[in-house]
Amino acid sequence: MTQHVHVALPDHPRATAALAVGLVSLIGAFFVLPAALGPLACYLGASARRAIEREPYRWGGHGQATAGMVLGIIASAFLAMLAVMSLLLVTFFALALRLDTGYG
Repeated sequence: MTQHVHVALPDHPRATAALAVGLVSLIGAFFVLPAALGPLACYLGASARRAIEREPYRWGGHGQATAGMVLGIIASAFLAMLAVMSLLLVTFFALALRLDTGYG
């Protein structure tokens, strides 16, 4: 009878970094600047996943990399929506300032 020993593989460093940066970007999204880290979290997560898939017997942390990537995507989408809303708001105020009310 053969016994299989399961050894816990170390997490890929970029997987842990992706999760940390993804959390910071999503939690800090309400302060705008940390939301700019969303694309970085997405990149780190995708990069870590590729490295883990290339060397599955060396690295673990696939779930962390995926979570970081997803959080980065959500933060990036939030940042994009914030940029569009800001652009619409600026356009609205620019048009409102040019509006001739007929008085004066």
